[in-house]
Amino acid sequence: MRRFGSHWRVLLSHLVLFGFIYPSERNRIPSSVLSDLLQRTQEELSTTPSDHVCRGTLISRAQYLPDVHERGYRDGRLAAGSHMTAADIESWTAAIEQTDRPQ
Repeated sequence: MRRFGSHWRVLLSHLVLFGFIYPSERNRIPSSVLSDLLQRTQEELSTTPSDHVCRGTLISRAQYLPDVHERGYRDGRLAAGSHMTAADIESWTAAIEQTDRPQ
C-alpha cells in the first residue's frame, strides 16, 4: 500500500480484478488491505473533488489524450506527486507515433 501512496485507487482496482480473475485465490489478499481501501473509497464519496484532472494519462499515454486536449481536463502527469516534466510528457507522447507505425 505504501508503494501506491496517493494512487491507492489503482491498487484497489488491481485487487478487485484479481478477485474476479482468480476467485479461488482471493484469500491471498489480506482482508484488512481490501477493507482499508474500500473505507477510503467510502470516505471519498462524501467529498466533492475540486480538481478537473484526468489521471488516465498516468495509465495510458494515448487513450486519455482527448480528455486533456479536447475536454479541458488537466493532465494528471503534471499534477502534484507526479515526477514527469512537460518535456517528459512530450517525449512519451511522441513515442506513440513510433510504436503505432507498421514495421
